[in-house]
Amino acid sequence: MSEPDPGPQTGSGENSEETSLIETEVTADTTETRQASRADPVVESRDLSVYYGDDQALNDVNLAIHEQEVTAIIGPSGCGKSTFLRCLNRMNDLVESARVEGDLLLRDTNLYGDDVDPVALRRQIGMVFQHPNPFPKTIYDNVAYGLRVQNKAVTDDVIEQALRRAAIWDEVKDQLHTSALDLSGGQQQRLCIARAIAVDPEVILMDEPASALDPIATSKIEDLIEELAEDYTVVIVTHNMQQAARISDRTAVFLTGGELAEYDDTQTIFENPESERVEDYITGKFG
Repeated sequence: MSEPDPGPQTGSGENSEETSLIETEVTADTTETRQASRADPVVESRDLSVYYGDDQALNDVNLAIHEQEVTAIIGPSGCGKSTFLRCLNRMNDLVESARVEGDLLLRDTNLYGDDVDPVALRRQIGMVFQHPNPFPKTIYDNVAYGLRVQNKAVTDDVIEQALRRAAIWDEVKDQLHTSALDLSGGQQQRLCIARAIAVDPEVILMDEPASALDPIATSKIEDLIEELAEDYTVVIVTHNMQQAARISDRTAVFLTGGELAEYDDTQTIFENPESERVEDYITGKFG
C-alpha cells in the first residue's frame, strides 16, 4: 500500500512478439491439455476486498481458480498475494483486525457464509507454508495427524500412499518411526505436503513452498506440484517468476494496492501480457 504506483495501466497487447519476457520455458502443451476439459472454476472470488484495520490489502479481486490446474500468484512484496491465499481457507479469521468483503465461493458454497465451519473448510482446502513446519513427532505420526483429528482410519497403506504421492516414500520408508525433525529442509517440506494430502483435500494452497530450499530440493518440489495437479487443484504464491512459468497453467499478477492487474494462461502472461504494468513487472522495471 505504501509502495509507489508504477503508473497507469495501459494496454500493450498489440505486442506480437512471441518470445517470453523472461528466460524460461512455458509449458503450453500441459496447460492446453488441462484447460481443455476443466472450464468450470472450483474456487471463485467476486469483488473480494480485505482490510486490516483501515489498511486495504485486497481491492475488488475477481478471480476463478480451475479444477486440477496449478494457478500461480505473483507480484511484488505487499501486493496482497498471501492475503488472497489465506482467504481461501479463512486463515485470515485468525487475524483480529482482518475484515473481508465480497464473495468467495468453493463451487456453489460461500466460504464466508454463516453455515461454514472454518475448521471443516481447512480439511477441504489444505495449506503448505513457506517454511517447513513438521510436528515434533515421528514421520508416521506427522502424516497420520490429520486423519486422527478427523477420526479417520489410520493404516500403513494410507500413510505409505500419502508419502508416495509426496515423492518422499523411498527416502523415509525405513525410518517412519524416527523424528521428522531429523529430515532435511526439502524432505520436511515434502513431508508437510504428505500430511496435507493424507486427508484428501480438494484444493492445496502453497505459500512460497520452495523459497527456503536449495535448488535441488526446489526442483523436487516443482516436479511434485505438477504431479499433484493431476489429482488436486493447486494454488501457489511465489516470488520466483521463472518458477511460476515452469509449473503453472494460469498466472495471476497482483500489483500495489491489492489490485489483480491481470489473470490469464501462463504463456500469455509471460509472452504477451495486455497490461503495460504487468510487462514492466515481469521484465524487472519495478518490484
